[in-house]
Amino acid sequence: MLLGEQTGTAGHFSTISSSISAIIAHWRSYRHIHRIALVIFVLLTIFVLERYRSALASTFQTSTDPIAVPGGNSAQDNHYEPYPEAAANQGGGKHGAEESKSGKYQQMTPEQLLELSQKNAGNSTLGFHAIKYINMKARYDREDAMALQAYMSGLKIEDSPAVEADMIDPVGMPPTHRPGRLRIGEKGCWRAHANIWSEMTRHRLPPILILESDAAWDLNIRDIMSRLNTHFIDFLNQINSTAVHDPSYQSPNNHHHHHKSPPSYSDTGPIQPNPDDPWLSEHWDLFSIGQCFEYSQDREIKLVYDDESVPPGKEYWGKKMGKERVIRKSGGITCTTAYAISHTGAAKLLLRSALDLDNPVDLLIRRMVMSRDLVAYSLFPPVMAQWEYIKGIGMTERGAQSDINGGKHRDTPEDADMPGWKDVQEKASIWQTKGHHHDVGFEKMALKEAWTEIMGKEPEKLGESLWNPQTGD
Repeated sequence: MLLGEQTGTAGHFSTISSSISAIIAHWRSYRHIHRIALVIFVLLTIFVLERYRSALASTFQTSTDPIAVPGGNSAQDNHYEPYPEAAANQGGGKHGAEESKSGKYQQMTPEQLLELSQKNAGNSTLGFHAIKYINMKARYDREDAMALQAYMSGLKIEDSPAVEADMIDPVGMPPTHRPGRLRIGEKGCWRAHANIWSEMTRHRLPPILILESDAAWDLNIRDIMSRLNTHFIDFLNQINSTAVHDPSYQSPNNHHHHHKSPPSYSDTGPIQPNPDDPWLSEHWDLFSIGQCFEYSQDREIKLVYDDESVPPGKEYWGKKMGKERVIRKSGGITCTTAYAISHTGAAKLLLRSALDLDNPVDLLIRRMVMSRDLVAYSLFPPVMAQWEYIKGIGMTERGAQSDINGGKHRDTPEDADMPGWKDVQEKASIWQTKGHHHDVGFEKMALKEAWTEIMGKEPEKLGESLWNPQTGD
């Protein structure tokens, strides 16, 4: 019996072993089919997860998710999150931003909030979501000047491609009741700005500071903007500002949905600093910090404050000023050298120009400010201006002083009169502010300080590295 039991057990294991071997052999005979089935299963899984990613994300998302922070670098900062339902139900208004803030600032005093707001207003993007400059692909000189300024002053600046003449096709331009009014360069200039407005509108981005490629600024721009911040908040409180109409989805500041009259000003309580948005962009569409001219409309709606970086002697509509700067309600600007735009302002400009592109971009903005379609503020003197090459070094002959009005591009003639190079050797600078920016006043224009700052030498040392025509060396 024992021998029989062992034999039966051995036979049982043999049967199992044979079955397993058969299964393995069967699998191997169909291994290609199984591999294909596995690949199909993985692809289907990826497709389903991608297809329902938004639904899955919203399932796990809460109202405490952060909104985008101006100047931030995380992936979450690419666009605003939808407004929390709580804020929408409260009806928005002046305190909408405060009500929807995360709890990270709840334990801070007003003084601490202001200090942090000032700090963020002087960060590498000057408190904005980004700083973008528009540049033609052939203007390597302006790209280098921008890089030098950013390097010395600690700014993080992104290039935004210009729209070249060969990219303009009449079929893609908006309608206009003034056919032939805009030159090809003016159309390209408008579209380069409109590309940024369009991106902001699509993604409801926080405010962006837009610069022309020949923008110039003070070496201490970050300190200047940080000091400005507290006075800008005071100014908004002084004029009893309220949030502008914001028609974007779920906005608590949608005056139509919440049955609010379109406001300019209100008298309901103080505006608090918001370190996540130092310039309180829900209160404006456009904030110009680099116009070349400003009209007189609303010039009395202003706040004057002391600023040591401003050279004394500037004149504000007949009144001599000391080392002071003015924050004012804009009367309509000329030149788009440097302006911040909120997503509400971007949407308005995009709509207006889509309906009728009847003016160059700066005059379009001016008309919308003067008609009060844009809520806009500005500075006097502005903190940014356009630069140009000093005369007599051959750059005017090249048409390099303006991308729109510079004339035909060509190389400098060999017989060109160039007395300006003597000044270059003495001052180690080829840049100056443009003549029509007569209101600007830099204490230390970054480009003019570049040689001393970067080389660590006085300007007269430049001559040692220049070609000497007398010795041929």
